[in-house]
Amino acid sequence: MTFSNSFRPNRRAVLAAGIGAAAFGLGGRPAFAAESLPITTAFGWISNVEFAGFWIALDKGYFAAEGVDSKFLPGGPNAPDALVTLVAGSADVASPDWLPFLEAVDKGNDLVILGASWAKSPAALLSLAKRPMREPKDLVGGKFLIQSPNNRQIIDTVLTKAGLPLEYETVPTGFSPEPLLNGDGDGYFCFATNQPITLEKMGMVRDKDFFVTLWDDLGFKVVQGYIVVKREFLEKHRPQVVGYLKALIKGWKDNAADPSLAVRLVTENYGADLGLDPAQQLRQNELQIPLIAANGPNKLLWFDTALVSGTMTDVAKISGRTVPALSKIVDLGPLDEALKAS
Repeated sequence: MTFSNSFRPNRRAVLAAGIGAAAFGLGGRPAFAAESLPITTAFGWISNVEFAGFWIALDKGYFAAEGVDSKFLPGGPNAPDALVTLVAGSADVASPDWLPFLEAVDKGNDLVILGASWAKSPAALLSLAKRPMREPKDLVGGKFLIQSPNNRQIIDTVLTKAGLPLEYETVPTGFSPEPLLNGDGDGYFCFATNQPITLEKMGMVRDKDFFVTLWDDLGFKVVQGYIVVKREFLEKHRPQVVGYLKALIKGWKDNAADPSLAVRLVTENYGADLGLDPAQQLRQNELQIPLIAANGPNKLLWFDTALVSGTMTDVAKISGRTVPALSKIVDLGPLDEALKAS
């Protein structure tokens, strides 16, 4: 995949903090029963509000109530990739992107997808009022500011599915949308939960001065934020895995009811050393909630497996990878059980 499931706050603050990859044993949680199973989650980015449901489940003791001693490994520029950490055995749960997941499976790792944090991917296209990009036809002939050469796969997929010519230009750029404002391109690859906030802080008005168009709405329907474990772990600890998912669902439901709770938890506790901006974190949380709950409050973490044989297979083919049989890489049974009990 060309977008990770990571939505980055102030990168300078992150680098200054020197985040490592040690798991934390957090104070203030309920005491664990002797039979509680330690489950370590490796995150793809630093401890911010992106993982709101997890923080709430941890803080409120939802994991502990399910017999899970929940720990976590923060990600970031100084941390190993979450999928590498999972494969190496240092974590039990990770959220890799689609193509890295397929690559790991192709190398012989027996991994299984249990669900997905994002019902709709936050990967988006940012454009300005002088040339709004709202439909596939608007992309033809455009100049795109991209953060990775692989972003071309997204454009190609959208244009091809729409029966449009592959006529466009790409320009390498960084994480800031400033080049778009400077007129260096017509569209900027962004996260719908992040860079648009920068423009809002500048006084620009969404859907008037700038437009945020999800790639999902343009036809690039690739699920993100997978919840992945080793099949051996699932088979050995299925009841605790179901409990882990139940706790996570409760955490995300609470987050939708009160977006400020996770902001307080992450800025004052789990990410207290990162210099996170509470106002930015609250806005990010407000923007991510509709995408996480796009399937409805009773289908959190669920995704349509038909997408695997659709766009997700198309993307895999473009990158030269094959997709194994669905039964070998996806098992939504534990999630179904957790949802019915929630």
